[in-house]
Amino acid sequence: MTYKESALLSGLVFAAAFINLEPTYGRPPQSLSICGSDDRRVETFSPVGIVREMNKSDEASYCTLTLVSDSCAVSAGHCLHVFEEAEFFSSATGTESQVSSFKYSVAQGSVRALQSRIGNDWAVMRLMPNHRSGLLPGKVHGFVEVELNSQHETPREIYAFSARKLHENQFEIVSAEGAVLWTQGNTLFHDVDTDRGSSGSLIFDALTNRAVGIHTHGGCDTMKNNKATFISQVPFLVRAIEMCRAEEKLF
Repeated sequence: MTYKESALLSGLVFAAAFINLEPTYGRPPQSLSICGSDDRRVETFSPVGIVREMNKSDEASYCTLTLVSDSCAVSAGHCLHVFEEAEFFSSATGTESQVSSFKYSVAQGSVRALQSRIGNDWAVMRLMPNHRSGLLPGKVHGFVEVELNSQHETPREIYAFSARKLHENQFEIVSAEGAVLWTQGNTLFHDVDTDRGSSGSLIFDALTNRAVGIHTHGGCDTMKNNKATFISQVPFLVRAIEMCRAEEKLF
């Protein structure tokens, strides 16, 4: 990567137009992102959590994010306004100490994000060690692999994990299966069931179990599809993930 490319990539977070096209207020499920019958299932998949503003009311917005290394996480670019604190979940029942052990601050200077249009809506960020345990999130919750090869064959069968709000300050992780309906440039059109709060969910190739997309927009009520950023077809996103992983070694 040239110096010019590196400088441009580092400054993307300031240059992009951040328009929240899929608000994520954690309210009851919205039918517009459910493609047919709702087949989502509750899962215990640790690398998936939420990112939101710190110390806000229960009605504050949130998005889904997923760990792609010990400290790097991926979400949607239009969620930039909530990139303050990430939280992951376990089956452990909740003393305050246990709950806080799964919270991680977002390193604000690490955020690289862009939301210029559908198909170019993404964010990569680095999470800080937990303030109680001193551990990076990936050491506790694990992380997923991402398909960065632009020549990789477009998958047919896919699945996704996303966060769903239950009530008050409680969330759960759900999964859903579906298919890539078609692609157009760097946009994946799919029929995986999603919901408000699903923005930022990773779309996985069912054959390789590697992440291939970032869900960003619903639309199954009118367009009969949902939409995701096709990761390997967005060079700046690929480089942002690679840079975050490289920077991880410096901290």
